Amino acid sequence: MPGNEVRSLLAAARDLLPQEMEWEMMNQVPQGLGGKIPAPSIPAPYQDFLRDADGANFGLIALFSGKAAPKSQFYADTLPDAPVPLGEQDWFCIGKVSDDPLFMRREDGTIWGFPDRGVMWSHSTDFEQWGDDMDSFLLECVFGPGYTRVTGADSTDPWWQVLRALGRVSDQP
Repeated sequence: MPGNEVRSLLAAARDLLPQEMEWEMMNQVPQGLGGKIPAPSIPAPYQDFLRDADGANFGLIALFSGKAAPKSQFYADTLPDAPVPLGEQDWFCIGKVSDDPLFMRREDGTIWGFPDRGVMWSHSTDFEQWGDDMDSFLLECVFGPGYTRVTGADSTDPWWQVLRALGRVSDQP
């Protein structure tokens, strides 16, 4: 279950977005599903996130809603000749960073992604752990300075501006 700090940040972002038109257009933090998780195939740590936010768009990071997540597991399909072997039995796609899928490892709840190296993700040899769990990913890469590392965004990015307004980052990435 998301910790109090993550819950507070989700609520603060939800309240802050309407203050600037561009922030609200480019970002979205919906209310959570409460106890109504639509698919039991969703890993428990992601179900916990969905109870507090039914998916979200944090600038270049999109986390799937409870309805979209089960339908998006084709990203975890094993692809022939892919340098990084995936598979739905081991990986659950929780969203995307720009055009690249973002995964939760089913075995331990760690969060993994493909850094932008100018290569299509399915051909990339680079696959990095971006969080020890959902909370650490959210605190560092969504609500912290790691956002620019995983997205390549700069200080003009609307989500970076939200992070500055929340006091989570300094002026420059």
